[in-house]
Amino acid sequence: MSERFGNRVVTAEQMKSFESSFINNHSISSALLMEHAALAVVKETGAAQRVLILVGAGKNGGDAVAVGRLLLGRGVSCDFMTFYTNHNCRELGEQWDMLKAYGYPYQLYNHISNVPEYGKYDCIIDGVFGIGLNRNVSNDIAVCFRKINGLAVRPRVIAVDMPSGVDATCGKVLGGALQADVTVTFSYPKSGLLLYPGRKYAGKVIVADIGLPEVDDIPEYVTFDGISDCGIPERRPDGNKGSFGRISLVAGCDSMPGAAVFAAKAMYRSGAGLVRVVSTEHALSVLHTNCPEAVSATREEVYGNANPFAGFDDVIVIGPGLGTDSDAEKLLDLAIQYGKRLVLDADALNILAARLDGMSMDPEHRLNLLNDWLPDDTIITPHPGEMSRLLNISVAELKEDPLVLAKMIRKYCEFVWVWKDACSMVIGRNGFYLNHSGNDAMATAGSGDVLAGVCGAMAATNMPMERAASTAVFVHGLAGDLCREKLGRYGTMAGDIADAVGMVLK
Repeated sequence: MSERFGNRVVTAEQMKSFESSFINNHSISSALLMEHAALAVVKETGAAQRVLILVGAGKNGGDAVAVGRLLLGRGVSCDFMTFYTNHNCRELGEQWDMLKAYGYPYQLYNHISNVPEYGKYDCIIDGVFGIGLNRNVSNDIAVCFRKINGLAVRPRVIAVDMPSGVDATCGKVLGGALQADVTVTFSYPKSGLLLYPGRKYAGKVIVADIGLPEVDDIPEYVTFDGISDCGIPERRPDGNKGSFGRISLVAGCDSMPGAAVFAAKAMYRSGAGLVRVVSTEHALSVLHTNCPEAVSATREEVYGNANPFAGFDDVIVIGPGLGTDSDAEKLLDLAIQYGKRLVLDADALNILAARLDGMSMDPEHRLNLLNDWLPDDTIITPHPGEMSRLLNISVAELKEDPLVLAKMIRKYCEFVWVWKDACSMVIGRNGFYLNHSGNDAMATAGSGDVLAGVCGAMAATNMPMERAASTAVFVHGLAGDLCREKLGRYGTMAGDIADAVGMVLK
């Protein structure tokens, strides 16, 4: 994904507001923007020689007609298929008038009564709906989308701004959507292109500069495109292991010793100076074999100290493979009491969820309680199941419109949430980070333990916790992408991801 204006991500309403403001206040011509948009789409058609242009009733349809006009002018055979019976869009009408004035030959189809043979084209331009879609598409349009999606040999589909049928803000499919191979979106990536299922329908996303000036306010939604975006502090050339973070990792139990190994390795691969693991004797024996760099203490050893984390309290990461017994609860309470910076994962979150169940089932009240219990410099890293237990909201409801829920969390919580999912989201006081690194190869046991470790190491750099969490999510995803490239989707394991973190940060 490339872009002109930093790392801003926008919702549909934000983009419409930006564009309207620019046109009205800066004398920017809508026709000029449309021409730039069309040129950006034409660039992605490559060597296509037979193109079908799908035209909707609004500005997105106008962009598509402009694409067809430009392609016809380059000698490419183009036909058009309309998805409306009438329209009242001035820009679309102007584009049809321009096309007719040029006199290029083309065939005109209609999606209800006169449907072309889709398979005879080598490229389809999707200009049916843009960012303004807010209702389910009609059945006849959904049928056309299904026919194109289901072709045995499918033309390359290029979506104009958004894949038609996808909500540009939340990524939900509104009754049916056209699967794109490439989406050329304009000025900024839309949040619905990063959130699933919209991300699946978008294919490769190209962010094209169409001539809108830069917005100079602080963005509410951001993403990263490279390590340089993260702002990881430079390592001191005269530093020592104490300079780069002394971390306590409270993780692992007799039945899940590997969790401590994965998290500890990830911390070291992410640059942590010294990691002390607190766990059971059996789990520590597994740790010593697989990560001898870590120092250790048994659970019993830490119980007897006035401050059990003294000397290793820059960051405390607690929860991976911890269990939820009384010992685990005691360790969590000690971590909350003594930690300067906290990362809570897995069983630490399950313990908190159980406590919340005994006090309130109302999501907003539960958020207020969590805010009272946890210090501001805390990162929690729930997956959807853990989110569901913490908030008493079903997983299906969580996924219905993630941004609505994220805004509710932001309203009540001072600490940082890492909502782990196919598109992981970081929720903080300054806004939202939407991640686009990572892949399905990372859906493997222990991957979350690795992320907790990277979060801990980034927190130990003294970056703001929101930035540390966003960086960790991005780096973790890049490590997964590297593993997919080297080992494939089926062969990647959590230990591979932990090792790959070092290569990503190289």
